[in-house]
Amino acid sequence: MIRFSLFFSAFLFLLTGNRAAAQKDFVWVEAENAVEKKVNRNGWYEGLKRGDFSGENLVAHWGNTPGIAKFRVNLPKTDTYTFWLRANPVKSSLNVRFDSGQWFNVNFQRALREETINVAEDNAPDLRFIGWVRAGVQKFDVGEHEIEVRFNSNNNNHGILDCFCLTTDNNWKPRRLLKPGEAAPHWPAPEITEANLDEWMTFLRPSDEELGWRKVRWHHDLSEAAAEAKRLQRPILLWAMNGHPCGET
Repeated sequence: MIRFSLFFSAFLFLLTGNRAAAQKDFVWVEAENAVEKKVNRNGWYEGLKRGDFSGENLVAHWGNTPGIAKFRVNLPKTDTYTFWLRANPVKSSLNVRFDSGQWFNVNFQRALREETINVAEDNAPDLRFIGWVRAGVQKFDVGEHEIEVRFNSNNNNHGILDCFCLTTDNNWKPRRLLKPGEAAPHWPAPEITEANLDEWMTFLRPSDEELGWRKVRWHHDLSEAAAEAKRLQRPILLWAMNGHPCGET
């Protein structure tokens, strides 16, 4: 018994150790945590759905001159990092530089289309969008580094920055507000009880209007349904409560 326990403990150590070794390093920075900001606020441009932003906050700029947001990050090790930005990709121009180096332009043509969403509070299809873009790859030494973001679009130098991520996992691809290693939470399926069972059956069962439109009737007897299906040259549609009505079986 002792021998088995020791073997099992060693197995668990190897298993968890391998998982830890496979875990990639990353740093996630919220835009609102900038150590220095030179931005001009605009009520219309900041009329946004805050719930669609990481931390429900952001940095936005709308003005006659370019805006600047400066950050300091502490990287856990010397390595090559992929730099992802969650920013406004629509008719935007955004420059970035690392450690007072050369400015480079973020190519929003590479923004992930499936991750670009309308964040306007009134859902107007204007300039107010947010999305993820792979801004580049950079070798960094361990320790503190400075990152600057400059908003300089043609239209009032507009720009929105939600957050950014530096990760050593070159294969990581962002999904909305999920950080590396996080998974989307499962939708909490409601519990079926005697009190709400009839409501679920009414919700799932085709209405008389739907049945009439499809030129079929509701049958409780399978032989009647088979006869009608044969006459109409249609398949039999079966409805049953053999599992959770939300697909959670």
